[in-house]
Parts: sequence; C-alpha cells; structure tokens
Amino acid sequence: MPVCRARHMWLYYAHVPKCAGTAVERYLEARFGPLGLRDPDYAFRAPAEAWSLSPPQHMPEAVRRDWLPDTLFDATFATVRHPVTRLRSAFLFQRDVGGALPAKMSFQRWVETLPRSIALGPHTLHGHLRPMVEFVPDGAEVFRIEQGLDAVVHWLDRITDSDDGPREVAPANVLADRIGAQPEAVHLTPLVLDMVATLYAADFERFGYPKNPRDMEQAA
Repeated sequence: MPVCRARHMWLYYAHVPKCAGTAVERYLEARFGPLGLRDPDYAFRAPAEAWSLSPPQHMPEAVRRDWLPDTLFDATFATVRHPVTRLRSAFLFQRDVGGALPAKMSFQRWVETLPRSIALGPHTLHGHLRPMVEFVPDGAEVFRIEQGLDAVVHWLDRITDSDDGPREVAPANVLADRIGAQPEAVHLTPLVLDMVATLYAADFERFGYPKNPRDMEQAA
C-alpha cells in the first residue's frame, strides 16, 4: 500500500499482488519521488528482520483502515486483473522462478490446494493468494490492467493537474524475462475455472470479470 506525495495531494495506491503493482510503484516513484510503506527488499530479509508477515506494500485493507484512515488521503486507486490470470501468474512464478512449488505440479492441482492454504495462512506467499477485494478500498479508482496502464497515467494527470514526468508505465517483473523464455501454457480446464470462480467469487462480482479470461480476449 504505497503512499506518495503527488504535487499538492497525498495518494494511496492499493497494491494488489500480481496486478502490475511493482510497475506502478516504480512509475509513481519516478514521477513523484520516494514512496512510503514500500519495502522492495522484503523478500530478501530474514524472518527476524521483517516487521510484518507480508510486505508493507501488500497491506490488507482491513489493516490499512486501522493504521491509516481515509481522511489522510486525497485520492486512492488500485490496479486489478482477471482472477484466473492473476493466479496463473503467481503459480508460474512460484514454480519456475521462486522454487516454492514442485517443478512438475500442474495448475489444477495447485488450485485445489488453495482453499486450505488461504485458510491456514492468509499471508502465505506474501499475500499473493488473498482475494483482490481484501486490498482495494471502497471508492478507490480501479483500473483493469487488461485495458492497459495508460489510463493510470491520464488519471494522475487529471487529479494532479499536471502532465510532467514519464508518459508510460514501464513493464516490471515480466515472467518471460525472469525465466529467459516464454512460460509454458497453462490449461484452463472447466474444473479450474469453476474452482477459481468459487474461491474468488467476490473479486468476479466487484470487478466485473467473466469466468473465462478468454471471453475478454474475444470481446476486445
């Protein structure tokens, strides 16, 4: 949940894991200066050195409301992603880069483990498994990353009455770059789609995504 001073305003960016959060954070820093409540080195800290169970930029909304009330901010925004492609990104990263999952594990088998994993450890994998609704404040300006991030730049131009700084949000943490090749295809079976739709029902409802991400591609 990075906080920044943007000209005359205090902005709060609700960083939903696996939704271009690092790219947006870097853009905000390049345009407006250092961010608060952001620890890009959290993953490299020993457990005894970390003051929180997950990175501060992944702070759940329920915690944020207790620590930083709405009245501190002039505007809040978030970027979101189709729940299935968000999970697919988390899965491939943990399996092929982070090494937290067996190399031969299938996406469906992993999705089958998620209800128990989330119930036992909501901060597991730095909060990457939490539903998006648990990060995004009510009333926040919400941007779907499938529609591009230029809209974030234009929105910041409008609310700050300024068009200085970078004109685009540069990609960050691209999986293909991390593994040095295009990631293998993940099979989105009807069973997988049903399981994700049930587990993340609140995300589908609030952010208006269809069950199958391919339906978005066909509508584009």
